[in-house]
Amino acid sequence: MTKKISYLGLGTMGSGMVTNLLKAGYELTVWNRNAEKCEPFSRKGARVAGTPAAAAVRDVDLIMYSLSNDQAVEEVVFGAKGILDGIKEGQIAMDMSTVLPETSLREEEAYAKRGVDFLDAPVFGSKNESADAKLWILAAGNKAIFEKVKPVLEHLGQTVHYFGKNGNAAAMKLVGNLIVALEMEALAEGLVLAQKAGLDLKTVMEVVKVADFRSPLLVSNGQNILKRDFSTNFALKLMLKDAGLIEKFAKNLQSPIPALRVAEKNLESAVALGFGEENASALIKALEKEAGVGVKAS
Repeated sequence: MTKKISYLGLGTMGSGMVTNLLKAGYELTVWNRNAEKCEPFSRKGARVAGTPAAAAVRDVDLIMYSLSNDQAVEEVVFGAKGILDGIKEGQIAMDMSTVLPETSLREEEAYAKRGVDFLDAPVFGSKNESADAKLWILAAGNKAIFEKVKPVLEHLGQTVHYFGKNGNAAAMKLVGNLIVALEMEALAEGLVLAQKAGLDLKTVMEVVKVADFRSPLLVSNGQNILKRDFSTNFALKLMLKDAGLIEKFAKNLQSPIPALRVAEKNLESAVALGFGEENASALIKALEKEAGVGVKAS
């Protein structure tokens, strides 16, 4: 039974997950590049590690981490005083980051040499889902290990989906993020077109809420766009980063992604305009500039 956990990476997603693991009664050790982010969890009883290696050295059953990109995984896992410098045989490592499948497979190989089991376990959802333990969690790796840690994941998400061999969950995350990027592009294009056509945007959103193309993503982001609320749940710059990962992944598989390239161009434009730290829905600002309109409720 998993009782002691180290969690590395206390960004938007990691902070929510650590909060819920503490609520569930697990003994937590935390680490973050910016140590100040550890302080709120230290006050709630978590121990703080000075390095990723120190977090792994602690007498824990499971080392979990959610990091910003493949480069961060490279540094935190493989770098000096990284997880691999401290982890030991019999422990379990779980990468919850959005990375290329090849990164997950490289992690699996390195951990296996140390007698450590590894799962890639990225998630769908953003700030609110992480805080409310309502994430949709993917997992891949040894089935017996997955079953062993599944109770931990159930404290973090509303569903948990097993995808078989290592790398498959990382692949599914990129498939899902492709769909998300195209939904966001479609929403932005549609709202700009509706604005240019002189339609009442509140009524437009009433249709979006009920029609056969509806989705929670379209509804929530559409409503916030009309309010000009671009507070960050999932940063625009991270969506652009993920688009780059998807492009590389698809190229390796010779799988066509023509629509993503359109969305990626608009993401790049919105980031260049200075909106990278805003929510991904700020993608619309690049189209608004091109169209010469601002989308908002009348």
